[in-house]
Amino acid sequence: MKVFVQTFGCQMNVHDSGRIREIMRQAGYEPTDDPGDADVAIVNSCSIREKARHKAISAAGRLRQLKRRRTGMKIVFAGCVAEQDGASLFDLLPGIDAVIGPDHYAALPGLVAQAGAGGSPVATIGFDNGGPDNFLAATPGPDLSDATAFVTVMKGCEERCAYCIVPQVRGPERHRPLADIVEEARMLVGRGVREITLLGQKVNSYRSGDRSFTDLIEALDGVSGLSRIRFTSPHPRHMDDRLIRAFGRVGTLCEAIHIPVQSGSNGVLKRMGRAYTVERFVEIADALRDSCPGILISTDLIVGFPGETVTDFEDTLRLIERVRFSGVFSFKYSPRPGTPSSSLADDVVSAEKARRLAAVHEVTTAVERGIRESFVGKALEVLVDGEGRIPGQLSGRARNNQIVNFAMVNGSAKGETRGRLVQVEVTQALPHCLEGRA
Repeated sequence: MKVFVQTFGCQMNVHDSGRIREIMRQAGYEPTDDPGDADVAIVNSCSIREKARHKAISAAGRLRQLKRRRTGMKIVFAGCVAEQDGASLFDLLPGIDAVIGPDHYAALPGLVAQAGAGGSPVATIGFDNGGPDNFLAATPGPDLSDATAFVTVMKGCEERCAYCIVPQVRGPERHRPLADIVEEARMLVGRGVREITLLGQKVNSYRSGDRSFTDLIEALDGVSGLSRIRFTSPHPRHMDDRLIRAFGRVGTLCEAIHIPVQSGSNGVLKRMGRAYTVERFVEIADALRDSCPGILISTDLIVGFPGETVTDFEDTLRLIERVRFSGVFSFKYSPRPGTPSSSLADDVVSAEKARRLAAVHEVTTAVERGIRESFVGKALEVLVDGEGRIPGQLSGRARNNQIVNFAMVNGSAKGETRGRLVQVEVTQALPHCLEGRA
């Protein structure tokens, strides 16, 4: 029996899909990349924006067409859209066999078996109590070859940002015991993982008893064989001085951080319910660079939020240039049902949102180009995770999260190099990566 999983959305969903494959493998299913070869097809959906929701629903629609030609195939709709829409998806997508929210993936084999026995379609949604058994630890198979891995430290969010659907689809904050996280990291390192990324909707608000997120990072720093630690996504409100000082002090903590700012206007931030100011965000960025010179800071931005004026938007462009973000994930605002901002007038027209998005792209491209060009002639430590963009190259990420494609001076790009740490001299800055030679 084979299972196909299609993933939409954030790194949390990528992590969840990995756990889904492991759960199904333990139930006797072999993963496949070909939906036409699958006995069970699972769509892991994202609802953070309307476009993402439409993509997942369209994917399920294509699987329904395939199911008509493949007798016995079962379709499961999972993830955040499943949690948000629940059993109504059976009316929208007749023929799917199960709907399951993110807190219930351990039940997947039973749901599939129930569908296989001719049972009625079933929706399993809602949030768990956050106990230690409700965090699915990695259970990789014998063929694990990845040098990097995601590790969940918490679920849910209680910030209530005006535009955000996450509290509705991921539930309240639930924090995983620190000892369990460290144990999973040790297991992954024992299987060849060199870098872990800690995941949480508001990761830096993590607590385990009286232990803080910085305590967790320091505990993981003591895991023998672990070379690198990253985390995403922190909230600016929870960037305290101790966490900031960990950069440059904790050896395994990489010199890169992604902090969503969302807007460069205090008025817009207030309407968003973000609970910090632009001035505070700049203070955080400056403090990070004081603590760890050379750290790269990336961010998320929303353009066209209700009430965003041209002046508000110009403030955002100025912030990009002031902070010098190494990467910007920018999006046009789209109202999400049930969020506080859905009751506000969506008063920035689509064409103006597109213009603002293009302007953000133009400014960030120039800033990013300058940052990449600053690395030419310098040496970066690269964790190899695959082959490069042209034959004979290897590829990986530097500690500052820059993608580096490079040639080996002696030797060739062989699979056994995955997971190696290589010193690479950067010879060229390209639009989306660096190139160099080992």
